[in-house]
Amino acid sequence: QVQDIEFTQIEMKVIEGLKIGNECLNKMHQVMSIEEVERIIGETQDAVEYQRQIDELLAGSLTEEDEDAILEELNAITQEQIELPEVPSEPLPEEVPAASPVKNRPRPELVAAS
Repeated sequence: QVQDIEFTQIEMKVIEGLKIGNECLNKMHQVMSIEEVERIIGETQDAVEYQRQIDELLAGSLTEEDEDAILEELNAITQEQIELPEVPSEPLPEEVPAASPVKNRPRPELVAAS
């Protein structure tokens, strides 16, 4: 009989857990619609694709067309005439002001987190 009572108590706890889980699922269904979930999945897929493109660029897997476009853009940039400011004609001062000495502060001791 003790085993039957213990088993019945466990069954009651399981049923109570299922009720709570069902309530949570119902609340989640109220908060999130299928359209919203599909939108989130779409945004995630777009972000994954964008990250994949960045990874390919960083890994150096450029196509020949990409390299040609980059070189063409570089040539266009380097061919531009850039106006630089005029160089001052007056001489530099003879005395250089003394820099303030850097104070040696004791470094904080690193302690392992526990």
